[in-house]
Amino acid sequence: MNAAPLLAAVLAITAPCALGAVTLLQTENFNTLGGWASGSPNPNPPSILADSGPLGGGDSALRVIANGGGAGGRLVTFNRTTTWTGDFSGEGVDAIAADLRNLGTSSLSVRIAFNGPGGWWITAAESVPAFAGWGSHLFDIRATSLVASDGATSAAATLADVTEMRILHAPNPDHTGVALSSTMLIDNVTAVPEPSVLILLAWSPLLLKRKRRFAKNAIP
Repeated sequence: MNAAPLLAAVLAITAPCALGAVTLLQTENFNTLGGWASGSPNPNPPSILADSGPLGGGDSALRVIANGGGAGGRLVTFNRTTTWTGDFSGEGVDAIAADLRNLGTSSLSVRIAFNGPGGWWITAAESVPAFAGWGSHLFDIRATSLVASDGATSAAATLADVTEMRILHAPNPDHTGVALSSTMLIDNVTAVPEPSVLILLAWSPLLLKRKRRFAKNAIP
């Protein structure tokens, strides 16, 4: 589902920085890699691309490259640090918001996958068209919305103790993805509450005020 256009940006300027395990409303704006990787060997590991985020100059983004075959052939990045691991359900994190841009020549099916005691679980796919610029996306990660991958047994158990969070292109609900040649930019990855609560939060008087201030400062 598509989030409100300014939602990720609003959350990015209002959310606290995560210092330990995942916390509600934490955001990743990719001033640094922050632990995002793709394993090795990979000739084109994830990297920070300056001045390439949704706001342009001064706004960096994470660049993920897939070369279509062999090492680095799949469009995937993961995080195993304390920032994006821990008890997602206990913290009230029911969705992940993210700004995505597809620099490849074909549409992407982007999902978020989680590993933990209950095995691998993966979200529904968000379509990210080629040549369409930045788009805001919302991934429902509630246990009832996730799909099992590779014989997983319990989404609830995994969400209560996530050991790895993964963003990837996967036309089918498989946490390993498929090989292709493409490049994707990622920014403003944010841990948010249940989607209906998020809608109410986005239109609260405080956030409306901050949203107007953000728009005034961001648009020349």
